Amino acid sequence: MDRKKLLKFREMEAIAMKATHDALMPYPELAVQSKYLTLGTQVLDDEGVFELYMTGKRPSDSRVITRTRVDRRTGHVTVEVFLDKPS
Repeated sequence: MDRKKLLKFREMEAIAMKATHDALMPYPELAVQSKYLTLGTQVLDDEGVFELYMTGKRPSDSRVITRTRVDRRTGHVTVEVFLDKPS
């Protein structure tokens, strides 16, 4: 794998932030309380994975809200949203 052509963390993070923001636009603000959110990241050989969590009282109570994957070669992004669909 040619590491020179791979996106760096900050580049992937910017792509993921915009895509995640856009994916959450249809959801009501009350569905996600920002003071309880945290971001988990993982950089793999082929992709960056960014998970937005809603924290709980215990770690086992935490809930993944979104999972965004950014391809390190192409910048292609996919977002999974794990909230109830807005009505």
